[in-house]
Amino acid sequence: MGAHLRWAVLAVAFSLAAPAAAETATGKLPQATVMVLDVQAALQQSVASKSVRAQRDQYLQTFQAELETNRKSLKDTEAELVKQKAAMSPDVWAQKARIFEQQVYEFNQRFQRNNQAVEKSFRTAMSELSDALAQVTEEVAGEMGANLVLPKSQIFLHDPRMELTQTVIDRLNKKHPSVTFPAPAVEGEPGAKSAPPAKKK
Repeated sequence: MGAHLRWAVLAVAFSLAAPAAAETATGKLPQATVMVLDVQAALQQSVASKSVRAQRDQYLQTFQAELETNRKSLKDTEAELVKQKAAMSPDVWAQKARIFEQQVYEFNQRFQRNNQAVEKSFRTAMSELSDALAQVTEEVAGEMGANLVLPKSQIFLHDPRMELTQTVIDRLNKKHPSVTFPAPAVEGEPGAKSAPPAKKK
C-alpha cells in the first residue's frame, strides 16, 4: 500500500472515530477538524529513518566489497582463458569457456539476490516505522482534537497552523528512536549475511 493511500485510509479512520453520540443526537456528520501531516518528511527526517537508511547503505557496501573481490577473480580467469586459447584444442577451450560463462551467470545472480535481500529488510524496517508513525499521528491528533488527518502532498492550500509535522516527528523520535532492521537473508545461501551495526545519527 502506497503512502498516499495508506494515509488516506488513516484519515478516514480518524473521521469515523468521531463521537457516536454527537452523530446520533444531530443525525449529521461531525464537523471536520483537520490536521495536516507531511508524511514523507516525517518518514525521512526521523531518527529511526536515518538509522534504517544508514544500515541499508552499510549492508550494500559490505556486499559490494565481497562482489568486487569475485569480479576481479572472474576478470583474471577470463584473461587466462584468452591466453590459453591458442594452446588448447577447440573442444577443451569451449568446455572451459562454458564453465566460465556459468561462473559469470552465478555472479550476476548472486549480485541480484544480495540487493533483493537488503531491500526486503529495508522495506520491513520502513513498514515498522510507518506503523509507529501512524500510532504517533493518532495520538497527536487525539490530543489536538483533530478528527481528520490529511497528507500535505494532497493539499493545495491550508492554514499553516493545521500542520503538525514537526510535533509528530519529535514525538516519533522520543517514542520510537529506532526500529528493527532484519539481517538480510540471501536466498540460496546458508545463514544471513551480516555487516557491522550502523551508527545512529
